[in-house]
Amino acid sequence: MIMIAHKKIEFLRLFQEFIISYPYTAPGISHINSYSQQRQQARRNFEAIKAAVDSGENVTELVLLQLLPYDQNTKNHQSGAWIHFASSVTKDIRQWFESANEIKPEDWQLISLAILNFVRCCNDNPQQLLAACREFSQMSYAKYFHTEMLTPILNALQPDEFLLINNKSLQVINYLANTNYELTLTDYPAANSTGHELIREFAQEMRQSGVPALRDGDLFDMFCYWLVALKAYHFSNYNLKNKTDGSKEINYPEYTLSKLIEEIGLGKTIIERWIITINRKGQAILYGSPGTGKTYIAEKLAKYLISGGDGFSELVQFHPAYSYEDFIQGIRPRSQDGKLTYPLVAGRFLKFCKKAESRQDTCVFIIDEINRANIPQVFGELMYLLEYRDKKIPLAAGNTFSIPKNVRIIGTMNTADRSISHIDHALRRRFAFIELRPNYDVLRRYHLKTGFAVEDLIKILQQLNQAIADKNYEIGISFFLTDNLRDDIQDIWQMEIEPYLEEYFFNQLDKVDEFRWHKIDKRLFI
Repeated sequence: MIMIAHKKIEFLRLFQEFIISYPYTAPGISHINSYSQQRQQARRNFEAIKAAVDSGENVTELVLLQLLPYDQNTKNHQSGAWIHFASSVTKDIRQWFESANEIKPEDWQLISLAILNFVRCCNDNPQQLLAACREFSQMSYAKYFHTEMLTPILNALQPDEFLLINNKSLQVINYLANTNYELTLTDYPAANSTGHELIREFAQEMRQSGVPALRDGDLFDMFCYWLVALKAYHFSNYNLKNKTDGSKEINYPEYTLSKLIEEIGLGKTIIERWIITINRKGQAILYGSPGTGKTYIAEKLAKYLISGGDGFSELVQFHPAYSYEDFIQGIRPRSQDGKLTYPLVAGRFLKFCKKAESRQDTCVFIIDEINRANIPQVFGELMYLLEYRDKKIPLAAGNTFSIPKNVRIIGTMNTADRSISHIDHALRRRFAFIELRPNYDVLRRYHLKTGFAVEDLIKILQQLNQAIADKNYEIGISFFLTDNLRDDIQDIWQMEIEPYLEEYFFNQLDKVDEFRWHKIDKRLFI
């Protein structure tokens, strides 16, 4: 479903080696027993803490000692700490952070209540995981409490809902699913979802004869521990080894509105209105004739929208053969051990949305040449979700889907291929449409740095577009945004502009003759 074939074969081989070499050894048996022991203790701790806080007691010490996972050593045992096999806390957590001047003593009560509220929220309503992670991450000290500290208690209370995510399991998930999750709490909902998908895909193999009678999630966690900690497996083509320490989140460089205005070359009022429209509607299409800078402007708008945050942008280009299976999800035949399998594979937009779920800030999906595909067919159920952004719907091939609130969609549409009047009315209602026309001021500003005198070229373009007499087919200015225009202009005109005019005036070639290179070159270089 989300793995390429050779990685699934690799997993099956490693899993067989794991079963033979670890679970039935003394350390393996101890590991197996730890799951039930840790959960029983965690549930007792949690109920006792809830009762204490409901009666008005200060539960700071109880939360820090009995909801966070501690390493197994004599001092931690004596302190009454909750001992966990996959611990990330080796000593008194207050001493740890205070000695490093990271947290002040007076802040622990606030922090402990935030941890308790996070755990209670997730335990009471697992469907609120994403919202709970986002809310907790707003706390100034949240960066110190990553998934290795907080997912053990969630897994202990609700093992069927929450996977135990730590450095070891995250490396395996990222490798098998080709993802980039980090040990930040904002990534946990998506990592948890992806981990569950992998486990479902492996379920048949993990329940074979001879496998310990464990929950699938526990068996997967145990396998990850063996693979990374004991076998020290080398993940081929794995470039995320140094990205799972939870030390920092992605933040894209600041890209200011003034810089956007400078690079697009349009007025502040216009660009501000576009940004408001995109954020209000959630999706917009930049449309116009060839050479009006649609893709360039879409990428700059995306850069501005994700600026300074942990969001990201991706681009896909539609074409006549692009399908629902490419975009949302579909069954893809694959060869495995000489046999054909037919897994359900997520498409580009579905993968994008899964990744966006783990981010707090705006994520932008650009669909270039959106009108070159059969849009209603490619979008499928997405047509409903574009209008009802707060809804979740079942997909035709299984699973449910919703568009995260932080997702923005920007399409580009070349009106020379198909004008806006030919676009399905249902689709038009779901998008805001932003028209782009040839902007000669952009051409003027660009060539201030090159010294090329563009006024004669602009006059020719204006006359040419008057002859075309249809804004959907006008010649834009991006053809001529090159630093070597003096050397390139003949080639641009003869190889790009004239063939376009011959196609447009196919039954009026006398109009093309008026704009042949041998007739306009003297006007440009007098």
